[in-house]
Amino acid sequence: MPRGRFDVAHASIWKKQRPTFDHIIPKAGGGPDRLDNLQLAHAICNKRKGKRQAGGSDGRVAT
Repeated sequence: MPRGRFDVAHASIWKKQRPTFDHIIPKAGGGPDRLDNLQLAHAICNKRKGKRQAGGSDGRVAT
């Protein structure tokens, strides 16, 4: 995860690589806004995952 926008070469890369909070059990599926249901994900990965639950083919798992 890049720490800030100056750790990447271009603003459009930062937009995709910036850290975001991802709900392991999506809010759309009734997932809570609690720490045990959140993980860090690149913005593009979070968007790509959409409403699917973590632990699928993208390899991320709940801890």
